[in-house]
Amino acid sequence: MQDTGHDVTPRMTKNVGESLRAAGALSTVGLSFVLALGMGFWLGTALDRWIGTKPLFTIVCFFLGLAAGILNVYRVVSQAYPTTRSTGPAGSVGSSGPTESGPTGPGPAQSTSPEPTDRDLYDDGDR
Repeated sequence: MQDTGHDVTPRMTKNVGESLRAAGALSTVGLSFVLALGMGFWLGTALDRWIGTKPLFTIVCFFLGLAAGILNVYRVVSQAYPTTRSTGPAGSVGSSGPTESGPTGPGPAQSTSPEPTDRDLYDDGDR
């Protein structure tokens, strides 16, 4: 084989490091979800045995564990994939936000996100 002069050794870049960190966080999601369900079921069963109300607390604690598992998945995914969209005053994505004073004077703040805003999509040239 000929030496082409190109370096083929993999390098750790910032994007690769962030991707590996996100993959590591996401790999724990399934286990933590199942553990939340199992803990809820176990706690409900233990309470039912202790109080004698079979299957009331088993069902209630199972659904509490389900809710905790879903919340945990949401938190991990939100941290792994943070959103860059800005929310407007009404909480709608892409609406115009607060105004800033810039070199051209007061006006709507310019979005730095690559997603188009409603103003970009429906611009009729009346600026």
